[in-house]
Amino acid sequence: MTTSQDASPPSSSAPPGIDAGFWRRTAPPDLRSLFTDIIGYEERNPQTNRQVETASLTIPLILSFGDPFEIALGQHPTAENERPTFLAGLSSSPVFIQSNGRAKCLQINFTPIGARHFFRFPMDLLTDQMLPFADVAEPELAEFVRRIEDLTSWNARLDLALAYVIKRLRQDTVQLTPADHVLRRLLETGGQVSVTSLAKEIGWSRKHLAQKFRKDIGLRPKTVARVIRFGKVLKHAQNCCDIDWAGLAVDCGYADQAHLIRDFSEFSGQSPEAWRTRLLNGTANTW
Repeated sequence: MTTSQDASPPSSSAPPGIDAGFWRRTAPPDLRSLFTDIIGYEERNPQTNRQVETASLTIPLILSFGDPFEIALGQHPTAENERPTFLAGLSSSPVFIQSNGRAKCLQINFTPIGARHFFRFPMDLLTDQMLPFADVAEPELAEFVRRIEDLTSWNARLDLALAYVIKRLRQDTVQLTPADHVLRRLLETGGQVSVTSLAKEIGWSRKHLAQKFRKDIGLRPKTVARVIRFGKVLKHAQNCCDIDWAGLAVDCGYADQAHLIRDFSEFSGQSPEAWRTRLLNGTANTW
């Protein structure tokens, strides 16, 4: 990876095999339930780069300064899938990304609660979609993007973005909904609490909870629980030398290994063993 020309070096690294600069700012502790970090990414070697991201609970805002990425849900992208500055919602499909080595972007990673508060509209409007930012931005947000685009230093871009996101999120008290309570319970329990019991906690029917939860969060609670369990599996698998998939499935709340394999296929596009082999080869995040 090449070094930064700004005053401070990149705080992390680009995906394996991609020559790029990578900068990062983390959210302050009191706002990490609303957004996690802001990332600067700049490719520096003209070549075809491919990445794949598994399903997650992150809602990213991507501000593009270079050639646009080609991005598609659940399938390999083509030139028809070019995405300049855009906002992406939750999905249960893996995200396939291709670039030409000239991509350059700033990415703000929101949680579902934080994205709803920041953008001020329901998250089901973004489900399984990547919308051009111009289609969803109010004038204040559009002006924020213009200010970012006028800057040339990555440190200046990230500092301005961090300050603005913090200010906007702190402008008004976050109005938490019953769906937000359910999301927090799912996160606290690793996705291992039943939707029926959560519906009883808030005094709703399971059907009503599913509808309201999808509107506020972007996916149904059962799907979110599965994504949480899958994320737990990935975290354990990345840190283990020898993996007992059947035992790991039980530990992470799956009924059996077959259920884990089905979720792995849906959320990552590959089997657990195929993913593990690619991880050991340094290609787990490519296609």
